[in-house]
Amino acid sequence: MLLFAGIIQGVVLGVILALVTSGMVLVYRATGVINFAHGSLMALAMYAAYDVRRYGGVDPLLSWVAVAPLMGFIGWGVFRWIVRPIRDRHHLLVVQALLGLSFVIEAFLLMRYGADLRSVGNVFSGRVIRLMGVGVEMTRAVAFVVSLAGLGGLGLALKHSDWGRRLRAIAADEMAAELAGISVTGVEGQVWCVGVGILGLVGPLLAGVFKLTPDMGLRYTILALVVLIVGGGRTMAATVASGLLVGLSETLGLLYLPGSYGGLTPYALLAVVLMARPAVAARMVRQR
Repeated sequence: MLLFAGIIQGVVLGVILALVTSGMVLVYRATGVINFAHGSLMALAMYAAYDVRRYGGVDPLLSWVAVAPLMGFIGWGVFRWIVRPIRDRHHLLVVQALLGLSFVIEAFLLMRYGADLRSVGNVFSGRVIRLMGVGVEMTRAVAFVVSLAGLGGLGLALKHSDWGRRLRAIAADEMAAELAGISVTGVEGQVWCVGVGILGLVGPLLAGVFKLTPDMGLRYTILALVVLIVGGGRTMAATVASGLLVGLSETLGLLYLPGSYGGLTPYALLAVVLMARPAVAARMVRQR
């Protein structure tokens, strides 16, 4: 029964991680840039939900209506004013700029909210539902359902919409896409808007699951990076499978390994993938 409970919790966590990482995957596929500020932007979305709850009295499960467009605009601004002007220079310059942005966001959150742990309650806080006989926090279950819907909608958009076809054309051959009349810069800006906007959807949900701290962005960035690398960064299906692997490895590791060693299992999984397929990491560091 303990194993089954761990699997259920791992699947729930894995699907949520897949949606969180999907924005990073979109940005990587379209622009060749790994967003090292992804986790800090996620933290910003979670604190935005906290403010909406505190000052507007709006439940975090509904605050995504305001937070998602805000994060989308921020994502577009990051591309327009930080990434785009320097992306054609050495790729490490983009990495440094995004890491710098991450530190700026963390410092802003620390000054704005202090170092104390904060929590954001919602209408489902404290409630537990039974999934196949296993107790799951209702807020986490809602996040799971929304993540499934978000991943499904994103997959359909990538496969069947004109925007998805343009994005796939740019990912396959940027020069050929430009010769075909596709506005590469325009699509890339839209991808940053959508990729960061996704954080505005899932962030308010996770604000009711995890405690908020100004430095939590680094953990989300690393976890998303693990999911991205394990999945190869090519397709959304691979990202979902990778998210499930990472979620299951962490949950089962925490159940069966002593102390806090279980929390290291996703990084052990990453190490195994890198040793087995070193070309994956080599390809990812060669950003366009």
